[in-house]
Amino acid sequence: MPRIAGKFIVNMGREAARLTLPIDALLPELIEKLGCAGSLVLKAPPGAGKTTRVPPAILNSPLMGEGQLLVIEPRRMAARGAARRMAAEQGERVGETYGYRVRFDEQVSSRTRVITMTEGILLRQLQHDPLLEGISGIVFDEFHERRLDSDLALAMSYRVQQQVRPDLKLVVMSATLNPEPVTAYLGGCPTLESPGRQFPVDIRYTGRPAKQQLAERIAQEVAAILSKTNGDVLVFLPGVGEIRQIERALQQRRLSDVTVMPLFGDQTAEEQDNVLAPISGRKVVLATNVAETSITIEGVTAVIDSGLARVMRFDPDVGLDRLQLEGISKASADQRAGRAGRTQPGVCVRLWDEASHRPRPEYETPEVQRVDLSGAMLQLRVWGESNLQSFPWFESPDAAALEHAEQLLESLGAIRNGLVTTLGQQMARLPVQPRLARLIVEGVRQGDAARHCLLAAMLSERSPFSRHEARNGRPQSRSTTHRVTRSRSDVLDRLSALEEFLAGGESDFPWGRISTQSARHIARVANQLERLTERNASKSSRDIEDDELICRSLLAAYPDRLARRRESGSVRGVMVGGKGVKLDTQSSVADAEYFLCVDIAGQSGDGLVRQASAVELDWLSPDGFKETEELFLHPTQQRVIARRRTYWQD
Repeated sequence: MPRIAGKFIVNMGREAARLTLPIDALLPELIEKLGCAGSLVLKAPPGAGKTTRVPPAILNSPLMGEGQLLVIEPRRMAARGAARRMAAEQGERVGETYGYRVRFDEQVSSRTRVITMTEGILLRQLQHDPLLEGISGIVFDEFHERRLDSDLALAMSYRVQQQVRPDLKLVVMSATLNPEPVTAYLGGCPTLESPGRQFPVDIRYTGRPAKQQLAERIAQEVAAILSKTNGDVLVFLPGVGEIRQIERALQQRRLSDVTVMPLFGDQTAEEQDNVLAPISGRKVVLATNVAETSITIEGVTAVIDSGLARVMRFDPDVGLDRLQLEGISKASADQRAGRAGRTQPGVCVRLWDEASHRPRPEYETPEVQRVDLSGAMLQLRVWGESNLQSFPWFESPDAAALEHAEQLLESLGAIRNGLVTTLGQQMARLPVQPRLARLIVEGVRQGDAARHCLLAAMLSERSPFSRHEARNGRPQSRSTTHRVTRSRSDVLDRLSALEEFLAGGESDFPWGRISTQSARHIARVANQLERLTERNASKSSRDIEDDELICRSLLAAYPDRLARRRESGSVRGVMVGGKGVKLDTQSSVADAEYFLCVDIAGQSGDGLVRQASAVELDWLSPDGFKETEELFLHPTQQRVIARRRTYWQD
C-alpha cells in the first residue's frame, strides 16, 4: 500500500521536531499491515513509544476516515496520562483532538478524535452502541495484564468486527505478552515487534526481610540508593498500608532535599498528577503496581522492589472480588526493573534472593481464571449473548465458574431462564459487582440511594477500619474506643460508624480506627455512584425504618448467604448450601434465628462469621422457597421414612 505509507510519512515529517522513539521507524509498516489485515499485534518493550505514537499514526492515516479511535488502558491514571502526553506532543490541550474518558471523569469535546479509556468504559459503550458506530478503530494497550474486562472487551470487539463491522481496525499492544496466542485468536493477523529504548539496569538481590522489618529495611535501602545515585527513586509496594509505614520511616530519617510522594490507585487525579510532575530536588515515589506500566515518572534511575502486589481474586469469605497479597511474576519484576533504565543506566534492588526468583511464574494468572464472572456474564447477557459456552473468549473460563456466576445472577433476580430482567438491566448500568449493584438498586427503589451507595462503596473498597492501635503505635484496648449504639447488624454498625466519622465525629471504634484517607475515598466513590443512580423515589415515600431498610437490602444482595441458628442461644448455624458457620462472639446478631453471613473466615469446618446481619422470616420472598419430599432410613425404626422439607435458595 505505497499510497498510504507515503501520506503517512508526510504526516510524520510535520512532527520531525519531536524526540525520535524506536517505534517511529516501524509505523509505516504498521499502518500498511493494519490496512491489509484489519487487525494487528504489536510487541514493544517499555520506552519504545507505542502508547503515544501508535494512536496518532493511525489517526493521521487514511485508515481512520472520519471516525474516532479508542485507546484502551488498564488504569485510569494511564488513560489520563496517555491522552495528555499525546496532546502535548501535538501542541494541544487535552480535550481537543486527544481526550480521555474514565470512571467518573472525562475530558472530551466535539473535536476529539482519539479517546483513551479504561476497559470498563468500552464495555459500557458496547452496551449502548453494539455496532460501535462512529468508531474506526480500537487499540488495546498493555494487554499482557489480562484483566477480565480487557479479555471481554477484546472478544466483544472482535465479534463486532467479524459479524457486522469488517472495517473496524483492532490493534493489540503489549510489552511482555507472547504474541502468538493473540495472533492466532485474531485469525492469524500480522505481528510486529519493535526495539525498545532501554538503558542497562543493574539488578541486585538482597534477600527477603521479615515482615515486621519491611519498613525499616526499605528506608535503609532508599537512603543507600540516594547516596549512590543522582536520580529519583521508585519503590514498589503491595498497598497503601505499606506505603504509609515506609512514608513514616523515611520522615523519621529527615532526608535532605528529598520529597517522599505516595502513588496509588485510590488517589484523586490531582494527587496522582502531582507525583508525575517535575519538582525541584529529588523525589522518592512509594507506589503500588499502578506505576508498573503505561505511565512514566521522569527522572527515576533506581527501583526498590518488594516483590509483592495485591492481586484481585474472588474471595469466598465475602462473596466478592478482593485484593490479596501475593508474590509477583517474573514478567512483572522485569517491568518494574525496567523503570530504572528509561533515561540512563539504573539500578534495581530486589528484596528477595535469586534462588527464590527462579520458581516465580513467568506471567500473572489471567483474571478470567481467578475472579468472579457474574459481572462479565451480566454484561454479555445484556449485550444479547444467549450461549456463553460458545462465546469466543480469548481464554475460556472454567465451566464451573460460569455456572456459579449464572446461579448468583439468578438468585439476585438479574436473569430468569437465561434472559435479563428489568432489574438486571438496571444493575448492569452500575460500575460495581452485581451483588453491590443489587444493593444500590434496592436503595434507589426505596428512596435511599445516598446511604446505599455509601454502604456499597464501603463493602467494595478497602476497609476504612485499620488495625486497632493507639497513636503511639501500641495496641489499644477496646475499652478506650468510642461506644457505638449496636443494631442487629454488624454491617450496619460499621456503616453508622463511618457516617459518624464523615460527619465530624469519633474515629475510634471496636473494629479499629477509621483511616481518614480511606473514608474520604469511600465517600468520593459513594457520591460518584449516587450520581449514576436513577433518583425516581423520594425519602418521604418510605414507610420502613432506615436501619431495617438497610438490612432488607443486604438480604437482596446476599440471598445465598442466609443462615439459620442451629438452636436458640447457640452461636452456631447452617448456611444455604449446608455449610456450618459460627458467629463471632462480638457480633451484634445476638438472638436472631436467621442471619446473613456477609463476611466469613475459613472454608473448612464451621466458618467464623465476622460480619452478620439479622433477617426476619417474613422478609424472605416466597419465590426463594422450595419444598421437597425426601426418603431416608430411620436409624432406630429400621424403615424408610418420608419427610417434607422447605429449602431457601437450595
